[in-house]
Amino acid sequence: MKETIGRRVGLEFGGLPAKSGKQDLRRRNLLLLLHYIQSEGPASQAELARRTRLSPATVSGILQPLIESRILVEEGKSSTGLGRRASILAFNSRIAVIAGVCIDLEECEVALVDLSGRVLDKACARYPRYTEPNEVVELAAGCLSTLEARNSLDRSSVAGAGVAIPGLINSRTGLVQVASNLGWVNVQLRALFEQRLGVPVRVEHLGRAKAQAEAIWGKGKNHRNFVCLEIGSGIGAGVVAQGRILRGAGGIGGEVGHIPIDPAGPVCACGLKGCWEVFCAGPAIRKRLAQRLGGDNVPASMLNPLSTLRDLNAAYRQGDQVAAGVIEESAQYLVRGLVGVIWSFDPEFVILTGPVVNDCPGLIDAAKTIMGGLTGNARSFDIPLILESHHAGTGVVAASAAVSLRYLEEFASTDQPPSARFLSAR
Repeated sequence: MKETIGRRVGLEFGGLPAKSGKQDLRRRNLLLLLHYIQSEGPASQAELARRTRLSPATVSGILQPLIESRILVEEGKSSTGLGRRASILAFNSRIAVIAGVCIDLEECEVALVDLSGRVLDKACARYPRYTEPNEVVELAAGCLSTLEARNSLDRSSVAGAGVAIPGLINSRTGLVQVASNLGWVNVQLRALFEQRLGVPVRVEHLGRAKAQAEAIWGKGKNHRNFVCLEIGSGIGAGVVAQGRILRGAGGIGGEVGHIPIDPAGPVCACGLKGCWEVFCAGPAIRKRLAQRLGGDNVPASMLNPLSTLRDLNAAYRQGDQVAAGVIEESAQYLVRGLVGVIWSFDPEFVILTGPVVNDCPGLIDAAKTIMGGLTGNARSFDIPLILESHHAGTGVVAASAAVSLRYLEEFASTDQPPSARFLSAR
């Protein structure tokens, strides 16, 4: 167990240097304990010792200063064992909480998330599509202020903010290179948020953020090679390879939706023809439905050109012929891209997430059927396609993941609350 947890500590940020000094060993053990509480939730010192294979005396010696400084607080008593019940320790959300911000086409959601990934409270704001970035930032800031007031917190309790957004996102610089469905180009989103919120900010691609959250809190725990595929207004992926998020030379790795699968296909917002997402992202599926309904000799259908993906899924389940045609054609295109993803990254499994997955599960069922029938000389393509975790798959929790992980690493390396610029190093 200790080895497994230790490997998970290294996810994304690389953990602490492998040195042999007593102080370095103590810091590595501190990070091990903090990460266990982060990923598994509140625990007693006895459970922490058992799970990490550290001695009870070592655990007590490391955690006692954190208890005295109120960084860790008691959250109830253990219900197991004989004799005196042990205290359950949790992160103090009055001292350090992360603002998780998820930006979508017409809505931003903001949540207060503790270092264990628990949502303490959340609020949202709606806006017209193609709203300017500074206006969205202002709305998100208003949501955060509302949450702080509602929970009697001041801004000093917010350790940082994580912002998850679809598009070409350079997470190292916080630059939104292109978010075509929002109409944003070359937006310094991290700078806008930091100026407005006054806290360190990390901007991340939604798919990569969800992969990070799945690795810490969800179905990716204890797995070192998987893909988290986000299917919504576009298609993006968070790729975990050998326990690390794959970012690439320019920090935009995982933009699998822009892999061309048909050079004769429609022009994508990226400028290329026939990208994967122009065939099976949400807008493409709705367009396919409208085209089928507008064709000749259309069978009687319960659908219309304004039907939602949920309507499409319901009609498909009821045997509607138009819905079946749309789903089956979309699934064929979805599988084309999935085959490329499997060949490219050789994942243990693919976690499927996003509005299309949630609103139209019939599409995923159809894709699974097709994948199960594929055969090749080199490999099988019948790998697990699994749905996102109920908790880790939410945008606000995903947005907080990298921030909380970085915060704990910085804390363990210094034994002090991180400085205001703790996110900027990487």
